[in-house]
Amino acid sequence: MLNPKSSSHFFPYQFENVYKTTAMKKIILMVLSGVFAFTGFKATAQNESHEARMEKYRTEKIAFLTTKMELTSSEAEKFWPIYNQLEKERWEAQKSRRDLEDKVRDAEENLSENEITKLTRDFAGSMQKEGALMTSYNEKFLKVLSPKKVLKLYKAENEFRMNMIRKYRDNDQGDKGPK
Repeated sequence: MLNPKSSSHFFPYQFENVYKTTAMKKIILMVLSGVFAFTGFKATAQNESHEARMEKYRTEKIAFLTTKMELTSSEAEKFWPIYNQLEKERWEAQKSRRDLEDKVRDAEENLSENEITKLTRDFAGSMQKEGALMTSYNEKFLKVLSPKKVLKLYKAENEFRMNMIRKYRDNDQGDKGPK
């Protein structure tokens, strides 16, 4: 005969709790797996979206500069490989400078004098490096384009940059409207 107060009588109840706990763990695990999978998918989609935006930006810039500079096909053939190399080197130099800007921003004033001096020299040197890069490429451009077209390049780059800033600002303000 079963004693209602014995632990064996409560075994089915205890098993049911264990089963519920295990089932809950499985449900939580599945939900978390879904969240992580979705997050990974979203991050991949954002990266693809970023790549697509960068490609669109490059395409717009090439078309804009070619039109504004009035490049002939012969000039374009000589100019674009040089310009593309400049863009690559300029991007690397600017990234290096931005990294230094972060270090300067985060620097503590309690660093040693030598550490602060090195940081300030590195920062100033990064700007000098960008200037030297532009000086070097200016001479390369002058070998394949007339001075007037090189001047048009600089004007067109600035105009394109301002158009992009305006476009970004307009899109950003459009997102802040009433919802």
